[in-house]
Amino acid sequence: MDNRQSGNRQGGSRPSTLENISETQIQELERQFNEGDQEAWKALTQSYGWSSDQSQEVWTWFGQRPDESDQG
Repeated sequence: MDNRQSGNRQGGSRPSTLENISETQIQELERQFNEGDQEAWKALTQSYGWSSDQSQEVWTWFGQRPDESDQG
């Protein structure tokens, strides 16, 4: 696997998969990620038509991005 294609994988650049979904869908993904519910996450991303690889890539990206809404 060639990691050079990934570019900045430290939470900076978001996966191209996220370019094709709405803000509402992003919020739903955030909710599932914050709950740590990978089963619900997989069901949700399958409903978006994502492959397992795409789902895992975005899950990983969510885990790497800084906490923008850290409310303590």
